[in-house]
Amino acid sequence: MTSESMRRFVWISIFHRKSTEGLTFPVFVIDERECSSPAEMKEIVKEALDEIMHRHIVGEFETRPVREGEPPSTLPRWPEYKRTLEGSGAE
Repeated sequence: MTSESMRRFVWISIFHRKSTEGLTFPVFVIDERECSSPAEMKEIVKEALDEIMHRHIVGEFETRPVREGEPPSTLPRWPEYKRTLEGSGAE
């Protein structure tokens, strides 16, 4: 196998929140390129999912490989979004 065929995908997870009208919109991103390891990304996704479930937030994660040359998302990162939840007192 060549090193190209052994290339590991790098992942991005975007959380889409569902509005009361049934529309979905992206609210935060977790980008593996900003993590120290794939394991760290998994930990962040798990923490986010646990918090979202605890707060009964309706939505879903879209997880996909990062496209070659794809720039970083302009969406907030999980820690930023979590602070907005804590500040709003949303349960």
